[in-house]
Amino acid sequence: MPDQQWELLAIAYPPDRTVSVILGGAEKTLTSKGACQVKWHDQSATLAIEVTNLPSAQEIGWPGQQYVLWAIDSEKRALNLGPVPLGKKEAKWKVQVPVRIFGLLVTAEKNPKAEAPSTAVVLESLLPADPFLVIPVMRVTVALAPSQG
Repeated sequence: MPDQQWELLAIAYPPDRTVSVILGGAEKTLTSKGACQVKWHDQSATLAIEVTNLPSAQEIGWPGQQYVLWAIDSEKRALNLGPVPLGKKEAKWKVQVPVRIFGLLVTAEKNPKAEAPSTAVVLESLLPADPFLVIPVMRVTVALAPSQG
């Protein structure tokens, strides 16, 4: 992939069922990981996210930046879900997403209200953890903003 794009798996979440999705680290954060419990209910997805072993942005070469969680929908729109509440190397928090089909990215950003994810990707959503769950999954290529690092 060119540096200004990222290919991500977007999942169509079934109604009223909790789906576990693994978050895997990117190039600078291969040992970082996370888990996300997603439940689509009443036109909104509730996400309970837990991240472990994620170094601060400063530690991996992005000084003055913080991590932001993004939902990328099937139309390639990036929704900024806010900053990751990282304490030491772990975070645990909940957010709502107004779309049913999406993938997740965590990027390092100078501005926590950025309108597009940067190329400083640290985590991405992978396939659901349940190998017997059959749900639609599609590849989405999202354009990334140049990293400010």
